[in-house]
Amino acid sequence: MKLPLGLLMICLGLTLAKGETNLPPVFTQTLNNIILYENVTVGTVVFRLEAYDPEGSPVTYGAIGADHFSVDPVSGNITLIKPLDREEKDTLKFLVSIRDRVDPEGESERDNVVEVPITFIILDLNDNPPEFQNTPYEADVNEDAAVGTTIFDKITVKDRDIVGESLDLKCLPQQQSPEACRKFRLHIIKRDATILEAAVVLNDTLNYNQRMVYHFQIEATDGPHKTQTTFEARVKDVQDKPPVFQGSLSTVIDEDSPINTLVLTVHARDGDTGEPRKIVYDLRTNPNDYFLLDAQTGELRTAKPLDREALEDSTGIISLVIRARELVNGVPSDDPLTSATAKATVTIRDVNDSPPVFNHKEYSVSLLENTLPGTPLALDMSVSDADVGINSKFALRLDDVSGVFDVEPKLVTGYSQVNIRVANGTLDYENPNQRKFIVLVVAEETDTNPRLSSTATITVSVLDANDNKPVFEQESYSASVSEAALPGQYIATITARDVDSGSYGDSGIRYSLSGTGAELFHVNEQTGVISLANCHDNGESNRRERRDLNEDEHVEEDDGEGHLEMLSMEAATREIGTEPTVQYTLITQAPEEQASSVPLPAPVPHAAPSGVPAATANDDKAPQTCLDYESETTYFLSYKATDDNGRGSASVVSLRISVTDANDSPPVCESPLYRASVDEGAVVFDSPLIVKARDADTMSRISYRIRGSEQVESIFDIDRETGQIIIRPNATLDVTNLNSDQLIFAVEANDGLFTAHCGVNITVRDVNNHVPNFEQQSYSAVVEENSEIGTSVERVHATDLDTGKNAELRYRIQQGSFDDFGIVETTGEVFVSRKLDFDRRNTYQLQIQASDQGTPSLTGTATLTINVQNSNDKDPYFVPATQHAEVRADAPPGQLVYTLIALDPDVANHNALEFAGTDDITAIDKEGKELPHYDQFKEYFKISRNGKVSVNKQLDRNLFAVMRINVLVTDSTAPNVQQGRGLLIIQIIDVNKNPPRFNAPWSVEQPQIKLQMVEEQPVGTVLTTLQANDEDSSIGEFNISDNDYFAINQTSGMIYTIARLDYEVVKEVKFQVTVSDTGVPALTATADVVVDIINLNDNDPKFSQSDYYFNVTENSPRGTVAGKVEAHDGDVGVFGEITYTLIGENNKYFSIDAYTGNVMVANSSILDREQIKELTLSVVAQDKAPAAVQKSATATIHINILDVNDNAPVFTRDVYNSTVAENAAYQPPAALLQVQAIDQDEGLYGDVRYIITAGNEMGLFKLDAQSGIVYPAQSLSGKHGAYELTISARDTQGSGTMESTTKAIITVLRVNRHKPEFVIPALSNATIEIPGDIVQPDYLLLTVRAMDNDTEENGKVSYHLQVNNRNEQQTGEFKIDEVTGELRAKTQLNRKNRANYDIILVARDAGNPPFESLRLLSVSIVDANENRPEFPDASNPYKVSINENSGRDVKIGHIQAASRSKHNRDIFYYMLLGNEDGAFYVDKLTGDIYTNKSLDREETDVYTLYILASIKADLHISEEERASFSIKTLNRDNTVAKVAITVLDVNDNPPVFEKPIYYAGVNANAKMGAAITLVNATDADQGKNAKIEFMIVASNLYKFGATKSTGSIVPSPFAISQDGRISANTIMAEYNQDRFELEIVARELEQPQSSASTKVNIWVFDGTQLVRVILSRPPEEVYQEQEEIIAELRNATQHRIIVDEIRFHLDSIGRIRMDWCDLYFHAVDPQTQQIAPVDEILKDIDRNYDYLKDYYAGFAIENVVPAYIAIVQDEFDLAVAGLVALVIVLFVGVISFIVLCCCLKHWNLSVPVETRRKEALIKKQIIEDLNTTENPLWIEQKLKLYEEQELTMQVFSEPDHISNSEAPGHLDHRSSLEQVHHVGQTVDNTYATIQPRNNQNRLTGGGGAGGGSMRSGGGASAGGVGGAGLLLARVDPHMNEFADYATLRNNRAPSLYEFTGSTFQAPIRDGDDAVAELI
Repeated sequence: MKLPLGLLMICLGLTLAKGETNLPPVFTQTLNNIILYENVTVGTVVFRLEAYDPEGSPVTYGAIGADHFSVDPVSGNITLIKPLDREEKDTLKFLVSIRDRVDPEGESERDNVVEVPITFIILDLNDNPPEFQNTPYEADVNEDAAVGTTIFDKITVKDRDIVGESLDLKCLPQQQSPEACRKFRLHIIKRDATILEAAVVLNDTLNYNQRMVYHFQIEATDGPHKTQTTFEARVKDVQDKPPVFQGSLSTVIDEDSPINTLVLTVHARDGDTGEPRKIVYDLRTNPNDYFLLDAQTGELRTAKPLDREALEDSTGIISLVIRARELVNGVPSDDPLTSATAKATVTIRDVNDSPPVFNHKEYSVSLLENTLPGTPLALDMSVSDADVGINSKFALRLDDVSGVFDVEPKLVTGYSQVNIRVANGTLDYENPNQRKFIVLVVAEETDTNPRLSSTATITVSVLDANDNKPVFEQESYSASVSEAALPGQYIATITARDVDSGSYGDSGIRYSLSGTGAELFHVNEQTGVISLANCHDNGESNRRERRDLNEDEHVEEDDGEGHLEMLSMEAATREIGTEPTVQYTLITQAPEEQASSVPLPAPVPHAAPSGVPAATANDDKAPQTCLDYESETTYFLSYKATDDNGRGSASVVSLRISVTDANDSPPVCESPLYRASVDEGAVVFDSPLIVKARDADTMSRISYRIRGSEQVESIFDIDRETGQIIIRPNATLDVTNLNSDQLIFAVEANDGLFTAHCGVNITVRDVNNHVPNFEQQSYSAVVEENSEIGTSVERVHATDLDTGKNAELRYRIQQGSFDDFGIVETTGEVFVSRKLDFDRRNTYQLQIQASDQGTPSLTGTATLTINVQNSNDKDPYFVPATQHAEVRADAPPGQLVYTLIALDPDVANHNALEFAGTDDITAIDKEGKELPHYDQFKEYFKISRNGKVSVNKQLDRNLFAVMRINVLVTDSTAPNVQQGRGLLIIQIIDVNKNPPRFNAPWSVEQPQIKLQMVEEQPVGTVLTTLQANDEDSSIGEFNISDNDYFAINQTSGMIYTIARLDYEVVKEVKFQVTVSDTGVPALTATADVVVDIINLNDNDPKFSQSDYYFNVTENSPRGTVAGKVEAHDGDVGVFGEITYTLIGENNKYFSIDAYTGNVMVANSSILDREQIKELTLSVVAQDKAPAAVQKSATATIHINILDVNDNAPVFTRDVYNSTVAENAAYQPPAALLQVQAIDQDEGLYGDVRYIITAGNEMGLFKLDAQSGIVYPAQSLSGKHGAYELTISARDTQGSGTMESTTKAIITVLRVNRHKPEFVIPALSNATIEIPGDIVQPDYLLLTVRAMDNDTEENGKVSYHLQVNNRNEQQTGEFKIDEVTGELRAKTQLNRKNRANYDIILVARDAGNPPFESLRLLSVSIVDANENRPEFPDASNPYKVSINENSGRDVKIGHIQAASRSKHNRDIFYYMLLGNEDGAFYVDKLTGDIYTNKSLDREETDVYTLYILASIKADLHISEEERASFSIKTLNRDNTVAKVAITVLDVNDNPPVFEKPIYYAGVNANAKMGAAITLVNATDADQGKNAKIEFMIVASNLYKFGATKSTGSIVPSPFAISQDGRISANTIMAEYNQDRFELEIVARELEQPQSSASTKVNIWVFDGTQLVRVILSRPPEEVYQEQEEIIAELRNATQHRIIVDEIRFHLDSIGRIRMDWCDLYFHAVDPQTQQIAPVDEILKDIDRNYDYLKDYYAGFAIENVVPAYIAIVQDEFDLAVAGLVALVIVLFVGVISFIVLCCCLKHWNLSVPVETRRKEALIKKQIIEDLNTTENPLWIEQKLKLYEEQELTMQVFSEPDHISNSEAPGHLDHRSSLEQVHHVGQTVDNTYATIQPRNNQNRLTGGGGAGGGSMRSGGGASAGGVGGAGLLLARVDPHMNEFADYATLRNNRAPSLYEFTGSTFQAPIRDGDDAVAELI
């Protein structure tokens, strides 16, 4: 207690006054109610005493009675020395003392001692787990206990703590009872923080048979702590299985069965098989109370007469619900566990006791007088016979004296809807006697005795109808109107009359117009006044359309200031790939021109670009005319009058409105926009640019002038008459001088009154020839490191002297930016794109590229150097941000703990960083709890400015175990404050001294713990909870040694089971438990635990099977063993010994050995399988434990009674009857009947097979032996009659000894399946018209024909007339032949007396029953001229048009015919010709023509339809009749309309190239403009939609030998004209041997400007790379077969053959052979895409001689040779020449001598040379095998009969000509031409290969004379002769520059060494005079 300062001063004064008085020391604190938590660890300083002595002497502290505390005498610290436990003591009191030192030398009795009481209050913590009271928990529960029943309410849980969460319970299932927590739930009765009371409540139904015992764990928790215990619930068995029905519950009984007839017997047994109860029966449902059920026996009997027809179910099935109940104490029980219900079905077999019944007795209906025959009355009539089978078959008929009606169907089985139809068309409301009919319908059975019947009455009322159409006074009308007439102009008035009244008459007539152009006129629907419609209302003005067409191009308007403005149509903006908007040119008009201009209609609104004046015209609100004479001069319309206010009958007349002409047509541009392209500097257009306009007024003359800017007019001029635009001679096209590369202006077309403007767009093509140039080649810039992203650094700029795309520059950084800088590609502005960092990179060298948009693109480059300036802009930061340190709890003050680490990239000297701590310090105690903020935390550690962290104050781990200090680092050199924050975590390391100790009885000396546990406890059962304590730290965890049965909760020390303990397996379990504390280092203690297992009777006996199945033969003797059951018990001793007993109602049949388990027959007399097929017994196995703990098990024994063959099959009937129609199916067969025999035996003994033993001698039937079903074996058609079959049934699958027989009678009936169907007349209400006034008797009106698909009598049709509902052969006026169907006039018929007759035709077959069909036929006698409908102007065809691709059912026109008849007759329209593809159809009634499909103009552009107008409503025109029509006759027939339909084109087809790829070549010497090839594209559309333009979009160059393109050459070296002709646009020499791949686009000129593309490959070749093919055919024929020739050469050479030229052949003297030609080609290797050498191609041709020889003859190929050879001059050596000459002279002399001798020898045998030559060529044989090394000269002559004929052939040489200056040189050919002969020179061809060499004129690459065959190889032998068909170098320079070289077979220059050119020689054709001529 603190003393007041005044009192102390008084005491002090008194003491001083005494002089020697020593004052006692004084406490300065309050020592009462100091609060401590019970978890304070031992060693913690919990309080500090503070006191002082007034004299200032030191004081010492002490304590008296402090068991838990110690007091430091010097410091006064009170330290906890023993653990606290609030549950033991919540308040600790003791005395503390202070002593002063009176005697300085030491303690003495004089020292003052003050003792003061101190109180510590111990606060509770949640440190104790919950504890279950009164364990173990167990309960018994009946299996029928209701859900919600409380089965145990003694669960109590206590918690010694008073703090913490409320107690709670949780159910944990165990492995052996996983569903326990679903079956039971825990119900909390009472709960607070210290105690909980709960109960176990049943949560789901139980079943003793499913599980008898449930175990589950109950877990109690108070939050952090959990405790578990086990609950066991034992289920007690009760009676809870309802009865079970057995046997069939379905049967059949006859409808007329007497009362008390046994229907069936019901059997049921108790579902509880242990002690089954007796069962009684009753009926829960009993429809109509038909049955009685005996409660004891289960016999169901009839209670009263049955009536099948009274049942709701038409099938005759009665469903009964039968209940079976158990007798409980002699009383039937009603609960679901002791009763069950089942449904029994009784089928009542029908007898005939019900007549047919209509659904109503009386019916009423109304119908119109014009109801067509065959129309059914609107009756809901049905008739039914409740019986079934033949008892329900009945016929329907009418008692109708009027004969107006008929009934369908005639024959009904069971039930049918009934239709009463109008049988004839005599109903007439105007006849009073026909306004009401009363008809009786009779239904009478047909096949029963007696025939029951019933009737119904129908009252029919006839209503009036609108049966008269409006009538016009005239058959057609005409009117006229001027095309200048304004809307509302009166034209005519046309009315009609209708004799009907009311709305059906005149007052209800409404008028309308239809037809092409009808929308231009208006008719008052009530008055019939026709006037001109307002075209603005319907949007259909022809004149407006034409005006709009002009306005859509260019419309002129005066803006009031002398300027005309021009609006370009939208099409100008829609061109693909062109400008998105249109440039407009303002045109100034002279005053005199303004005066002559005429105001134009208002233009269609367009969105004009900014700065372009809008076009206007006359006020749109002014009336405008809607007609246009130039578009349509006459309108043929249909004028219709319809009564009943437009909803009734209609009449139509034709109306012709003629339009008179007016001058109103302006010129119209043929194209809204003309486009052209021209290169800058050009003086002419590539193709003529002609602007054309047309004027519908034929007399108008159009003149043209250019309307544009001065610049445009200074460049271009136009021909005023033709409209051709040209470039002025003195004009210069220079893109740089133009504002744009496009010149857009207008061409004015003027017809003297109106003006139109045609747009012209001329593109001046720029050439990309300037490289972009930067203003500086090097740029430099400086940027601050802290510059923001997007900061501009520098702007570079380049210029390009080109224009357009070629001058559009794009900038990009090629390299050096490292993604830190970017550039705006359009402006060249370089900006910062990423945060800069001086420390990462401080200098950048950027290479910037500027590229234009030309093709190919040109580029320029410049360099930008950027220097980054450093800035101190980065905060320092800790590395890592969170840093950790550790220090022992006993570390002295001043000890270094840690050095903080931080970095700053901007600071070079680390000393610039200053460190400091913050006041934001938090701590965590050793329990891991967050401590509240405590200001003194900052006193424990000190942080120096250089980052050194040291201990500042003695540490106390009991106060805190972890301290978290937020630290700062500051950059002292920064211009502004730059700080970084971090976190330093310091962990106080404890110093552990004392190990933990287990609670008693454990001790260090005796560390063993012994426990006991009952076996078979569920997994998770708690054994015990071990507790331990530690003096200086808390308990860390518990651990258990490895074992199979127990585990431990490491926190609480609770030991629980992890496996089932079985005494029979293990009787003792040993393991060790170790506990460790939380100190450092951790210390442990170990306990040895021994658990003894207590034995229980815990195992139920278990059968080896849950169900046993035994077999016993019926009638087996007593004692026969059926089988053996076996059970075992896992317990030991008496708990494991088992005995057996049988239970259940069937145990009287069997017995069991109590010890062995053998089941034996007890009573054999009643084992009859036919009575009992299977018995079910229950066997119980019990152990010998005391009754209280005795356990048992039950198994089911199923005993199957095996059969023996002791029963014969028994048929269910003695006789089976069946009636079948003759058309019964037999493939697949239809079942006729089924016999059935039942054998009471089973299996093989009861398996019955059937066989027909008699009555099937004709083989008509077959029997399925297994099912007993009889099928037809063949068609029964015509096999009428009854067949009696004898059928036998035998068991054992037909091989047994038991057999029985029955009879089957099958009656085959004839079948009448089809009703006759009328063919003529085809329509149900047909009308025939007889022209003339009088019809003579016997006049053939019609031959009636009907078809019946039946055969024989059923298909035989007879024809009749129905009179008064009877079939007759004649009436008063007509007669019909019964067999032929010829309908003739019986008497003379006079049209004046009667013109119309109605006849009912009858077609009846001869079947049984017979079928007949009725057909109403109207006969009209008509005036031959009066009734003929005609078209008003049949000679003038209807003309209509429709756009292609229009959909189906689009109305395109209307035709209207009129009849001269005074009566209103309907006119019907029929297609005759012109519609073979079904593209159109005509409305039969209105004459409207519609499309029947989408039309395609490209398929058919014009249709001509011939449509017949007829008054016949059912006109049928056969194909034969159509084929007989003559167009000439139809054109003259006024009843036939000719309709010409034009399908208008829609631009729906894109252009299509003839080839997907083209191949061509061009000579390297070709001049500019040289034609190369022609590409062709077509557009299937028409007119302007088919106009296309060609463009070269790319010219990709492939250099010689390259496989990749170097890019597209711009400008293209090629040009293409608008007809697709490709020509050279530059000199090609620089591209020699290169290849171009051109991309060609063909694009439509009209929208949508579809396009197509193709590729053209062009090889640039040298003339020496060509091969020449000489053909003896004119060029035009070769052109036609060019592709075939190319194909064969391609197959032979495997190269791509490209024809370069075809020209007339020149012979050796320069004559042009018009009937011969030369084809020049070069060949390309498809792999390398390079031109192949000529000699390689010729070798390939020679190798394929066999393949080509027939084609050579077919194509008339004379030779294949190189196109050019070169001269090689040899030096003349006289010595060599002399030596050669000497050798030649000697050689010639010897040869001449030999030849002379041979000639003399064979002189008389020689024949004329010509004859020999021809015979040789004709009779030669060809060697098929060419694999030889012989000279090809001999290929065709080796097998000739006489070799001499060949050796004496004459050879004519051909002079060869070539200019020395033009001859290609250095081309390596296959050989040299050895000698050149003069014209006409004849030489002996005997061994012609040995010719002297001509050294003066040796030509490389030439060829000599050859045998004319194909060459066989690349080189020939020394005796070879070269081919002659070559281009040779001419020696005489005065001859022609180039010569064409003859290829005559005998005119060849010999070669000494090998050939040149192909050695082919075509066979000589008869009559070929050229053989003897020079070519």
